[in-house]
Amino acid sequence: MMRHVGNSLRQMVRTPGRTVLFLLLLSLSSILLTLGEGLYLMSEQTVKKLESVFTTIGTVQQTHDEMTAQKVWDTEKKAYLDVASHAEYHSIIPVEKLYFEGANYIHPPVHRPYYGATHPDFTYRDDSYIRVMAQTRDRLPIVEVTPLQDCVPDHTVRLKLLRELYGRNGAAGREVQEWETILFCDHYNPNPKTLYAGKTYVMALEWRRSHAEWQRTHTGVDRLSGEYFPRSSDTNYGLSTQYLPDGKKIPEQFPMQERWDVVTEGFYDTPEGQRWLELAKAMEQLEHTIPVIPTDSTKLLMSFFNGNATIIDGRDISEKEYQSGKRVCLISQELSQMHGYSVGDTVPLPLFFADYRDSASRDFPPDSLPIGIPNHPLNAEGKAYQVFDDNQYVVVGIYNEINKATSSSGYDMAGYGVVVPAASIRSSDENNILDYGPMMGYNTVFQIPNGTIDQFRKAWEKQGIDGLEINFFDKGFTSLKESLDKIKQIALALSVAGIMVSILILLLFCHLFIGKQKKRTAIERSLGMNKLSCTTSLLAGILVIALLGSAIGSVIGYIFTGSAMSLFTSQAQGQIYSTAFSSWASAGGELNELPFEAGAVSPIVCLFTIAYLLVLSFGIALAQIRQNLKSEPLKLLSMREN
Repeated sequence: MMRHVGNSLRQMVRTPGRTVLFLLLLSLSSILLTLGEGLYLMSEQTVKKLESVFTTIGTVQQTHDEMTAQKVWDTEKKAYLDVASHAEYHSIIPVEKLYFEGANYIHPPVHRPYYGATHPDFTYRDDSYIRVMAQTRDRLPIVEVTPLQDCVPDHTVRLKLLRELYGRNGAAGREVQEWETILFCDHYNPNPKTLYAGKTYVMALEWRRSHAEWQRTHTGVDRLSGEYFPRSSDTNYGLSTQYLPDGKKIPEQFPMQERWDVVTEGFYDTPEGQRWLELAKAMEQLEHTIPVIPTDSTKLLMSFFNGNATIIDGRDISEKEYQSGKRVCLISQELSQMHGYSVGDTVPLPLFFADYRDSASRDFPPDSLPIGIPNHPLNAEGKAYQVFDDNQYVVVGIYNEINKATSSSGYDMAGYGVVVPAASIRSSDENNILDYGPMMGYNTVFQIPNGTIDQFRKAWEKQGIDGLEINFFDKGFTSLKESLDKIKQIALALSVAGIMVSILILLLFCHLFIGKQKKRTAIERSLGMNKLSCTTSLLAGILVIALLGSAIGSVIGYIFTGSAMSLFTSQAQGQIYSTAFSSWASAGGELNELPFEAGAVSPIVCLFTIAYLLVLSFGIALAQIRQNLKSEPLKLLSMREN
């Protein structure tokens, strides 16, 4: 047998040019085939990796019906000033409109509120940026005052402080020194009422020192001292904005008629007087309030989704804990430092209001003074909201936001915030809805399977619902997957090319090395070799070259698979970075984990290529040999070779 193999190899050596060309071409076909297999498998692995590290979320925002110019009266200029425009919504579209066939949600959209948790232990450091309520005793006091003389406060007047219901010096009801006075002006009221000396008035005040056009003090008033005016005079601060769960406002039982009330004997026993005491109580609650953010996954919180917020100690809340509503939480680094909370500690969270309009980070910005603390902290009965859900939560992780926004967009994490599983809040907030508004991108978020954005949009368009704007964020998953699908097409083309080329090469060279060797077969048969020996003599050389060529080519193709994959994906990565939303983190971290190295593909692809070419070589060569063996030896020897 070995002698026959040796004869076959010697015959091929006698035609070195033809043999080397056969080896090179076969190696080339195996390179194409291995490269195609490797790229296809690597693309498949990369897609699976993408599925595990990428997330596709959608945000929902109701579009406004019109923009209304906001005008504020300036008593010094005796004119209305255009200060801003605000969105008007004629009706609120319910979240149920987003539940339709074909949506295929992983986490369905929910119009989420943020909650306020109040506890006497929740206090803010004097040197903290947020100081949500630390300065309100000075800036937003509730006081009894009397004018030094009869006056119409359409200019700066001086009022004497008589008593603090809630004020700069702490305890409610504190008597103040007689010499304490403040500068006051009903600055934004076109028809201010007369204040009479000798009468006592109770007011909720707001202090301003700005000279801005719509937050101005009178000319000549020292910015350091500033002046006070009736708090939020365009909206009447003490009014309630309590809502029902369907978004309808509950009428107030004791609406304020004026921006202040005259205090007489027994006044605080009346409903009006009780309302002022309740307002002071509500301010005390707000002073010790932290925001609580319910969610079904941290991936649904934009700052976590884009990588700006990360867990720096402990772990994230698990999917099982989210689903079961286990009372565990993530706390901000600021809250941890402020109160010394660590992973494993228990945090009390007495929830007392729900806000379905605004974002927690807008009311409690992470790195600036609050811009939207609840303006109307009383319910429709004129009372402070009562705690409706009081439970202890175990801290499982502490998070930090890398880039803290100084002017919150609503998508950042709230300062001193707590993240809890939404299912852990089992008590209804229906009697504690402090504010309600339309769905916005920061309070209505959902998750869908990666790569299904187009299917979702098509299904959504069939609903024919106007007034909702849906935006998707996937960190470039769709673009990258499209690129990987193109790579798979290239891989299939290379594989098909490798298969076709290898077939043509083997047909050609089997014809040259076997089909045109009929006379050799006849001589060997005449010398007494049986058909098996003749087959071995012809087949051995072909298989050796096929083995050598396929081995060389498959190894080369395997080595270059990673480089080819990196080359093909570089464009896709560049596209992701260029289309990523400006201030949010890109998908760079996830892309670094993707399998772009050759070693990511199993060497089995080389063995598959070798096996395929050997089997193909064996089959084509055997078919040629059978043709040779069918011819009669004597007839072949008598024929003149062309």
